[in-house]
Amino acid sequence: MTAYTLLWFDVEDYVEPQSDDALKGLIEAFEANGVQGTWKLVGEKARVLEQRERTDVVRLLQRQDIGYHTDFHSRHPVLAEYLDQMGWEDGIRELVRREAPGYADLVRICGPASTFGQAGGSWAPQIGPLMRELGIPLFMDEASHLGLDGGPFWYCGVLHVNRLGEFCTRMHFTRGEEGLEEGNRAFDTIRERLDPASGLISIYYHPCEFSTQGFWDGANFARGANPPRTEWKSPPLRTQTDMRNCLDLFSRYLTHIVSQPNVEVITGRQLLNLLPDRAQGRSFAPAEIARLADFQDGQITFKQLEDAVLAPSELFALVVEALASVTYRNHLPETLTVSTPMGPTRRKSSTIEPGSAIPIGPFLETCADVADFLGVHGRLPDNAWVGVERLSPADFFLTAISLLQQFVEQSTPPGQVEIRHGELALEHHVQGRWGWVIFPENFQADNITELGRLQTWTLKPALLAG
Repeated sequence: MTAYTLLWFDVEDYVEPQSDDALKGLIEAFEANGVQGTWKLVGEKARVLEQRERTDVVRLLQRQDIGYHTDFHSRHPVLAEYLDQMGWEDGIRELVRREAPGYADLVRICGPASTFGQAGGSWAPQIGPLMRELGIPLFMDEASHLGLDGGPFWYCGVLHVNRLGEFCTRMHFTRGEEGLEEGNRAFDTIRERLDPASGLISIYYHPCEFSTQGFWDGANFARGANPPRTEWKSPPLRTQTDMRNCLDLFSRYLTHIVSQPNVEVITGRQLLNLLPDRAQGRSFAPAEIARLADFQDGQITFKQLEDAVLAPSELFALVVEALASVTYRNHLPETLTVSTPMGPTRRKSSTIEPGSAIPIGPFLETCADVADFLGVHGRLPDNAWVGVERLSPADFFLTAISLLQQFVEQSTPPGQVEIRHGELALEHHVQGRWGWVIFPENFQADNITELGRLQTWTLKPALLAG
């Protein structure tokens, strides 16, 4: 099988000019090997390249694949710091307000981005809606907050290549020739045992690693520090000889990768065609929906077909819209088309005990109300109202599935429906890891973690085409 190999770079050091030369040397290595990388630029870095009149670097970048890496990266407040104090909708608006101008500058200077990557450990689920607003189709990183079993996935309607784990590698150029040999062997080992379901290898660097002996942001913004620009400083520089040696080692590493059999170096933009979401636009009959959404153990997860996958929120919308048709038209529709609503934004428990029976009429009215909510808000409600009582999204979904199955199997369903208890089984894929050196001491973004877990209603694996 083909080992599709992604090499991507977080281009973020807007303090030290020598990092511009490291960036240039890395791109020249790609041009010498006849391949492209993905270069995720901070907005301020793009502006600084323009201000320094580094047209040589900008022209090289314009021939590569461009990504966006936030506007200011580590300058406070970073996005996790302010989004932890906000909700879903207002958080999206604030994220767009802060990040759209930087992206506009990046497009003007270097071109549109295929890819977004978070700044260090600063993550929030509102990044997905931001990307959709900006027209950036791929999230690519190796951050710890979100992943799905080491493969690519869809989350909040956006394709993600993140937390590939054992399929992510790099050559440690600071170890010299030994590091190169170890890096080559590590790549070959991964290529030989590559997961056929994803077929991806991820390799990443920061150009500043080649120019300085520490990270620019740690030298200025660590533990909540936010000095004025006049006080910014660079970490210790590598000598010109050391930087050239490091760049030469990387170039030889890239040459090794390109020369291996069944290896194709691709960009983020090229990856999009390899991981299509074949569920989008697909239609299903109510009987198919009732069969797919059969969670006998109450554990709600994605459902995989032969060539597509349905996220829990997609199944939720299909079931609800089928039952809403009964309310409005007194019969099930012939087919329903897949949509991808976002998850709820607050955790609400049910006030009706599982096993309780309620009349079918009020429950169908609830289905119609929830279907209308999906259409207006584009997300699951925090709870479904049955008169003055409420059901959590999971309990409501499981109960609605049972009713849909009864409509499919019986010409005349019973007059009552029994409340079922459900749980979303994907929340553990979001982890609250907030140890980034840039955060203030003891920083915890529990609200972001909670909101991220609620959005795992949208989580599903991405399948490699063919």
